[in-house]
Amino acid sequence: MPIRGPVPVKLYKKDATETLRVGPMTIRVYEDGSLTENRVSSVLLEVPAGKSGPPLHWHRFHDELFLTKGTMTFAMPDGEVTASAGDLMTVPPGAIHSFKNASETEDCECYMTATPGHYVDYFRMLAKAAEAGKPLTPEDVQHLMALFGTFPPDVGSEP
Repeated sequence: MPIRGPVPVKLYKKDATETLRVGPMTIRVYEDGSLTENRVSSVLLEVPAGKSGPPLHWHRFHDELFLTKGTMTFAMPDGEVTASAGDLMTVPPGAIHSFKNASETEDCECYMTATPGHYVDYFRMLAKAAEAGKPLTPEDVQHLMALFGTFPPDVGSEP
């Protein structure tokens, strides 16, 4: 049996997180997979009142979990479901989804995990393009999404 050595743990303080801006959202990167061998990453999505996240899409390779603080509406091809504070939405690979802040007056925070953890780099790439002042075309966004196994609903599940 292998001998275990000390394994580090890490406390992430909100004010010390890597902070990204993607459209109207602020994304705080807590764990980018570097301490979990890319098994999981975690971010805090701050979505202003009445604002939407990405267009409908699905992921080939990763799972997402969304824990809401506020009200978040998740859209799927067969309708919408609204999550209230403390509710958890699970999105497995292949599930077509999107989200928006359902409130017109209250901002929403949504804690999100992704497995595998490297998906955080998608947010970093979007934020980097926004910082450069380059407006992203829908084709640019689809290209970045595809780099991370993320596709619009009309793209089939096989390559």
